Amino acid sequence: MPKSTSASGTTKLSVFRRQAAINDHVTLRLTRGEDVSGRVQHLDDEYICLDCAGRATTVFADILAGWEIHSKHSSAARPADHIHSQRPGEQILEPDHQDQVQSSSSEPVAAEAAQIDQAVPTRHHRHTESPVVMNAKPRDPRHHAHEYFQHLDNPYSPFAEGGPVDKPEMFVGRDDFLDRLESSLLSGSRSKSIVVFGQKRAGKSSLLEHLRRRLAENGSVVPVYFSLQDLAPELSVQAFLHRILQGIAEVLEEFQFDGRDVPEFSPPKVDELNSHATLRFHDSIAALVRVIKRRSTRITIVLLVDEFTDIFKAIKRKQIPREFMKAWKSIIEKRYFASVLVGQDIMPDFKAEFPNEFGVTEDERVTYLDESAAEILVQEPIGRERFAGRAVQQLLELTACSPYYTMMFCARLVDYMNSTRSVIVTEADILTVEAELLQGDRRLTRDKFDNLLSAGDSILDSGIDPDDTYHVCRSIAQGLTTGEWCSRTAIGGFSEPDLSALLLDLETRDVLERNGDAYRLRVGLFRDWLLLQD
Repeated sequence: MPKSTSASGTTKLSVFRRQAAINDHVTLRLTRGEDVSGRVQHLDDEYICLDCAGRATTVFADILAGWEIHSKHSSAARPADHIHSQRPGEQILEPDHQDQVQSSSSEPVAAEAAQIDQAVPTRHHRHTESPVVMNAKPRDPRHHAHEYFQHLDNPYSPFAEGGPVDKPEMFVGRDDFLDRLESSLLSGSRSKSIVVFGQKRAGKSSLLEHLRRRLAENGSVVPVYFSLQDLAPELSVQAFLHRILQGIAEVLEEFQFDGRDVPEFSPPKVDELNSHATLRFHDSIAALVRVIKRRSTRITIVLLVDEFTDIFKAIKRKQIPREFMKAWKSIIEKRYFASVLVGQDIMPDFKAEFPNEFGVTEDERVTYLDESAAEILVQEPIGRERFAGRAVQQLLELTACSPYYTMMFCARLVDYMNSTRSVIVTEADILTVEAELLQGDRRLTRDKFDNLLSAGDSILDSGIDPDDTYHVCRSIAQGLTTGEWCSRTAIGGFSEPDLSALLLDLETRDVLERNGDAYRLRVGLFRDWLLLQD
């Protein structure tokens, strides 16, 4: 966006701002001879943003030649000779006629509003009928100021599918969480065990990676990070214990290469753990800890294990014996290391099934970003100045400030801006991008919402059938009675105990919000997607 405009352009826009108001229906005449008509959505010192029948159009001051303001309250029409040429190719209203407006029926404005409102189901509608027909139209790039547009790199696309966010500038809103974890790990005995859990794709892996980076900057900490998914499908007791030892050896070797004063460590090979795995593990790591204690420079090993709930899944599938959790308890009690164990929303069930084996842990749940952090995630990577009106708020109403859905939506939004050469994002753009997410060749499929439908990966993990969760959520989307809220009595098809269990699970996992005896789906994009399913 340009930082300044010509004096004549600024003067014309200043006059227009005195005459026009938000939601006025106007026709703008451009210096290149085109006319653009629509409702005023945003007025700025540098540009005007119009809603042209669902197509957002931006007109900068430098290319504004003249205008007509249509109002149902006035029958006076501005004759053509009230516009004169200010300079070649540029026109402006004469001062003595600037207070006149042309009468116009309000019907075209109402028609445009209806067209936008029908584009996608929004939180203001009652969804009581069959799925809404999607008819949002892409904007016509001819109405945009091409001379100001520059292709945008898409900073969201690498993370749109939910992968770890390794770029600090894209990882926002978790500093307090990281501060709390770091302080807890490095205070006291430095042998704490912290359990972190939350929805799939909530940003837990990203959180763990950025915690590892923080700890690595502390010269007295050896952070050992790995994911149990690295061991799939051969996850076993031997593989898990070997991965811990191998991880410690790799980090110590890396520190030695960087010139740090750390001991050498050679772990046993994986086949050496085929018999008496737990005993050999104790022997190996106990020897390392003795060396560390004799050194003048003390170091603390911090184990960072992602997808720890895969142990629970493996126990349920009888890949790992239940007795392993007793062995794990003995390892934790030896205080060889501090640990952060990260898992899915089935972690509370895991702990409930093995309360003694987990012992005393600090539990932290990862959920959605707060609104201020989510606004930063939306605006900072491509520029705050690109968003007009309530575009950001409308986007966040659809994503509920979930970093996963916010990244996904913004990735599509940048693609859309590039394809339409859009400089400014308006509420109409947000509706159009949502329409593209919900229908067409690139529409979202059910797997994009499996984090909302299931605490784990299947009914075996959580004991709750994801299909039952789907039907409850769809009933809530279809049964809205007051704004976004659905009465419990409108949710049918389940016995009272089963419905209570399903609603409690959804509320606990932040899929639903409850207000008395009414419920709402927090992620508006999920609600609107459900309404379009057969």
